[in-house]
Amino acid sequence: MECKYKIEQKYMAIPIQAEEPEEMLEVFLGSEKLYEFQVPVFKDPEKVRYYSYLNVEQYQGRELTLKGGFAPAFFEHICQSAGCERESLERPLLHFTADRGWINDPNGLVYQNGTYHLYFQYNPMNTQWQNMSWGHSVSQDLLHFQQVDTVMYPDEHGTIFSGCSIVNEHGLLDLPQDALLFCYSAAGGNSKWSEGKFFEQRIAYSVDGGKSLVKMDEPAIGVIERDTRDPKVFWHEESKAYIMVLWIKDNVFGIFRSQNLQEWEETDRLDLPDGWECPDLFCLDCEGEKVWVFTSADGYYWSGKFDGYRFTCESGRKKVYTGRLAYAAQTYSGVQGRIISVPWLRTLNVGHLYTGMMGIPRELGLVKRGEEKLLTMVPVREYEAQKQQVCTFTWGEDPYETEIREDVVTEIELNLQESGELTVEFFGQELQFAEDLLIFRGEKMEFPEKPEKIRVIIDREVAEIFVNDGIGNACLETGESKLTGTIRIKGGAGCGKIWSCR
Repeated sequence: MECKYKIEQKYMAIPIQAEEPEEMLEVFLGSEKLYEFQVPVFKDPEKVRYYSYLNVEQYQGRELTLKGGFAPAFFEHICQSAGCERESLERPLLHFTADRGWINDPNGLVYQNGTYHLYFQYNPMNTQWQNMSWGHSVSQDLLHFQQVDTVMYPDEHGTIFSGCSIVNEHGLLDLPQDALLFCYSAAGGNSKWSEGKFFEQRIAYSVDGGKSLVKMDEPAIGVIERDTRDPKVFWHEESKAYIMVLWIKDNVFGIFRSQNLQEWEETDRLDLPDGWECPDLFCLDCEGEKVWVFTSADGYYWSGKFDGYRFTCESGRKKVYTGRLAYAAQTYSGVQGRIISVPWLRTLNVGHLYTGMMGIPRELGLVKRGEEKLLTMVPVREYEAQKQQVCTFTWGEDPYETEIREDVVTEIELNLQESGELTVEFFGQELQFAEDLLIFRGEKMEFPEKPEKIRVIIDREVAEIFVNDGIGNACLETGESKLTGTIRIKGGAGCGKIWSCR
């Protein structure tokens, strides 16, 4: 069936009955295909879970044709609107979630002119993975992100997989120096529209501060392997070139160089045991020594040296996360003097209009433990500046107990003076610490060393734990939306503080 719509408003609202079987929806301007989405089949008008808003402002006054194997009621419920209505939902306060739909990897993390941009893998048409696009959110304080219009949708080259962003400081590609440049994977073969194609690395740009992206015609790097993906690009000042790290296949990654972002030379291949997709490469100071760190999606990392051509690994594989909730972290570009990372948290968010969330942005560092160099992460300094102390306390033979009565993010900070089995109870949830283990709902998660300092940051549906100044990190999906109730600390002995953040 097909239906024609004269575009009179900024947005076309598509009714979504999430998690039902999907059919293809195609959108045409005359004979030109504009969009292709897999959309849950619309059956019952009373069960529309949400509307997905497609920006069609550029087609105002013209007629679009929508085609798909849907009942007439589906097309009858498509409407137009001047804005995007955001459903009133209880959401995490400091962990970004999409207005509606599915999110996964953070993409295009870049800071420019006082704004932190967080692009992300996005399916606006369902709460399950599909239709990989780039959603977009912005923040001025790195803590409170607001979703704005989606910037890239699937096209004839494929769905839009992960990538990065940089400021065009060298004035390349005949674009101004304040343009934002984006390198992303076009996932050829992942849609009917791109059937028969493989993955390429492509470039898009923005000259309006990241609000809208224009895709360039030619790929930056053509097909290497069928699924080669996830480019991360940065400028290497010492060797005067742009560097791209790229997942090739299996446990193999490539390093590429370019002076113009159009012609790339592969200078290194790395076979990293258990490494898998979403690579990153950055330099940190470790007690006065410059150390390069190579990371992959699962939180595995290797430290060593990088000369602009080759990464020389000087450590075995280590892991920065405890547990498997955090994944596909990416670091910000455009930030001076610190390395800021954001992970995707693979939360299920059962019963909500959204699936997945982002972790609290964290600052990365390196510390020495004997001959080893260990990656650390702690919440960004913006969080530290905004949180407020609620109380101090001690515990030992007698447990400590208090009540939280406001809907705020609560942090429990503990400094252990006597070890032993420690239990932290909050709002009906329970964490157990025993030696170097964290136990939550029967799952055992191991930290790199025995906790002496513990921070538990509690938000709706999720809690994050930072141990020993960030040497250990765990993210837990609690599924609990309560932000008020009883906190109780028992076992061992020590002193602590309660903080709040809005």
